[in-house]
Amino acid sequence: MSVPSREVHGTDLDEFYSSSPIDTWRQILGSQMHYHHGIWKSNEDWDTALENAVLDLARHVEPGSTVLDLGCGWGGPASVLKERCGCAVFCVTVSQAQASYCAARGLEVHQADLDSVIPDGNWSVGWWMESLEHLEQPERALAELRRRCKKLVIRANTCEAGPRRLFAGSMPMQSTRFYLDTLERTGWTVTHVANRRSESLRNSFEWLAGLKRAGTVWSDDPHLRALWEYSTFFATTPSMYAIYPLMDIIAE
Repeated sequence: MSVPSREVHGTDLDEFYSSSPIDTWRQILGSQMHYHHGIWKSNEDWDTALENAVLDLARHVEPGSTVLDLGCGWGGPASVLKERCGCAVFCVTVSQAQASYCAARGLEVHQADLDSVIPDGNWSVGWWMESLEHLEQPERALAELRRRCKKLVIRANTCEAGPRRLFAGSMPMQSTRFYLDTLERTGWTVTHVANRRSESLRNSFEWLAGLKRAGTVWSDDPHLRALWEYSTFFATTPSMYAIYPLMDIIAE
């Protein structure tokens, strides 16, 4: 059963993230369906860079931890945390299609709009991998997580040139300082901050290649078109990455 989902610029988020066929996404993202930036240590292929990104962030997660994966996408990171780190992962996504796919992967998953609902329970870690920046009310979510999680492990795309929206309006971008101050106001202590953007620069080209592989260049599908426009923007004007850091933030 579909849950209520907020609209962004007239777009229902469940529909936005659920409209394209699974096979199309598999062609774009690869077999493990990682929907986030890769981290390149040297000249690895894209699949390795995507797994690097998860494992590198997972250095801040104790093996065997209970993890609340907030904005889990197609379950790529959750599967790595479960299979490589021995974690018990509870996934949350706004998308019915993503929730169904994660369940088929053997992941425990709940469909919810995180701007409206944070699941009840207690976890060692709240994991936000390039998902916190999609929230309209991040302060509310971070405050609710203070009593649910012992630690937050965050990787977020930020904007240092003032608030603005990206990705068809679904990403209300905020500065790194905004997130650090919000964490402090909601009772968290930040223990680690690092900018990973320089290690992720190839990603826009990989997404563009995947979209071409899938035959979805300038698609009428709003989500696929947003990914094409986002990737084209950064591939053709890489200097803009200077004001769009990719930040790791750890808080306890």
